[in-house]
Amino acid sequence: MRGLKVAISALTGVLALAIDARAAEPALTTDSFNSGIATGATLAPGTVTVRLRALLTNELSYATDSFSRTTTAKNSGVLLGSFIRLYPKFDAVAANGLEYGATLEARMNSGGTGGSGGNTIYWRRYNGYVGTASAGRLYFGAENNALARQASGTSMEDFDYWGGFNGDVPTAGNAATTLNFVSLRTSTFYTTNKLVYISPSFAGFSVGASWEPSQSTGDTQAANTYAATNAVGTQTSSFAGPSAVRRNTLDAAVQYKASFGPVAITSFVGYLQSGHVVDNTATSATRQFKDLKVLAGGARVTFGPFAVGGTINAGDIDANGGGSLIRQGNKRGLNMIAGAQYIVGPVIMGFQYINNDTAGNFNANALRSNLHETGVVIGGAYDWAPGATLYSSFEYGERHQGGWNFGTGAASVGNLKVGNSTQVRALQIGNVFKW
Repeated sequence: MRGLKVAISALTGVLALAIDARAAEPALTTDSFNSGIATGATLAPGTVTVRLRALLTNELSYATDSFSRTTTAKNSGVLLGSFIRLYPKFDAVAANGLEYGATLEARMNSGGTGGSGGNTIYWRRYNGYVGTASAGRLYFGAENNALARQASGTSMEDFDYWGGFNGDVPTAGNAATTLNFVSLRTSTFYTTNKLVYISPSFAGFSVGASWEPSQSTGDTQAANTYAATNAVGTQTSSFAGPSAVRRNTLDAAVQYKASFGPVAITSFVGYLQSGHVVDNTATSATRQFKDLKVLAGGARVTFGPFAVGGTINAGDIDANGGGSLIRQGNKRGLNMIAGAQYIVGPVIMGFQYINNDTAGNFNANALRSNLHETGVVIGGAYDWAPGATLYSSFEYGERHQGGWNFGTGAASVGNLKVGNSTQVRALQIGNVFKW
């Protein structure tokens, strides 16, 4: 309890300092770097615009959780980290008025080692697009699907710059205490190659649809794999192994945007489904996989400087919301994200609450208990100068699954209550430079 009071006091101090400072520019959020949305710029026919944006983040985190003490010593719980991202982008208009372009995102990968010898650059997202404002746009490449695009803003994650439970503060603790962000927008969705169509808006409504033929991040047919050790080519329908792999993923979503005086609303409803690659090693105990089937919806309402909203999804979905499949016999998931925000000049403050009820960790001994996760992140961000943002957030989270020992990562032995619950508290302060 004392640690919680200290964390809240520190966060309050940061926000108070931010409010007293003078505004340098409007508050910027993660949406400012959304690499998947075409600008729709009104360029003159035959012209091309090329831009390069860059980002440098430095973070100081502290966490204490159910695994902070080992048998020999107490971990410090302090982490000082940093990372770099680059966003090359070009937009153009052909002589006939057709808009086209490409968006790329490069990230730094330390490869598990420190120093310049361990750092590499890799492409995280990359897409091209063609279309017009009146006909809609077709996107192709490794990027957000239609459901994620149409749900933009409803998960209320842009109050502390890096996304609340979709950001960095949840990873400050032990991996076994990290709460899942079941939003259908994790990397196993946006790093796969797909086709996405987003229509123009008619009376506030727009529709979108996506098709992903295989759960592949490969750039060529020879490298068309879902993991480094298991090649699944374009014609593969089964393989010997327990890994869950989806195929022929389809999704569709409808978005509605409108303003009524000082009130603005963004809402969506969507559905996502897939087939699955057959597991030839499945037995009556381990069971075969299910197809992915999820229904989702959400809304965001803004009134002046206030905003509230949230999303909910339900169906045959795994605990991390990343598109992996659950086994036959597992219960369906029901997951909720809710939050609120308030903007004062260059300062944004808010919170995000999640409540997950998913199939949980599967065990070959026919253990099929649900995983329950609940938590809250509070925080804020302050644009203290052009291209510079200071942010802070505090997280509290709990996880529970009957008969599962999070400490060993396996089914409980003997006393089924040992290790079946976890708690985590984490505080993070960071700064972002962006150009």
